[in-house]
Amino acid sequence: MNQNENQNEGGGLFSDEYEAPKRENPYLKKNREKAKAEKKQGKQKQQVQTTDAPRGEVTAVEWPAEQTAERVTHAEENEAPRRKSFSDWMFEHVRVIAALATVVVVLSLVLITDVVSIVENMITQSQQADKEELTLNYVKGLTEKSTPITWADLQKFRYDRTEAKDSVTWMLPVKGTSFELWISGVSTDKPPVYIYLYDMRTGDRLVIGEEDFDTFIEEHTK
Repeated sequence: MNQNENQNEGGGLFSDEYEAPKRENPYLKKNREKAKAEKKQGKQKQQVQTTDAPRGEVTAVEWPAEQTAERVTHAEENEAPRRKSFSDWMFEHVRVIAALATVVVVLSLVLITDVVSIVENMITQSQQADKEELTLNYVKGLTEKSTPITWADLQKFRYDRTEAKDSVTWMLPVKGTSFELWISGVSTDKPPVYIYLYDMRTGDRLVIGEEDFDTFIEEHTK
């Protein structure tokens, strides 16, 4: 048996079970250890709470300048006020809007009422143009009337009309005097509630049918 056969039988260099010793490249090993050290150092910088710091104390994180600028930009965007929508504005000013709407409605109603009153007065004046003027003798005749006074008794004379929610009043000037005859009631379709003869200079009044007509006239024409 030669030398090669002995080496094969003994697991030598050329045997199937022979394994060459593993040798690591010293340069690769050095670079790998350097990379591990840098990675470990980076983790230590990003760690918020270290084991060396006292309990309850937090160490500052050292962020790269680019990441710090990016975080500041995001913070400013989050803190920027949100632009209010029209619905937000309506919700904040709902009380003011409701008050303004109420004022507008009230003013509109008042304006409409005034316009209606003005139109009615104009129509009344145009209708009164051809009517007669009430005389003091006619008023005296009303005081002597045996039947109740009605609206129809005064309809042929000129009058100014005022109308409220639950009343109607005619004011008839007495020709050549300072007196006015006022007749008022719920409506012209129902009997009048009162009839007064007013002295417009003094404000005194005579209730037609209840007080002496001649005495009142004599006292207020001196």
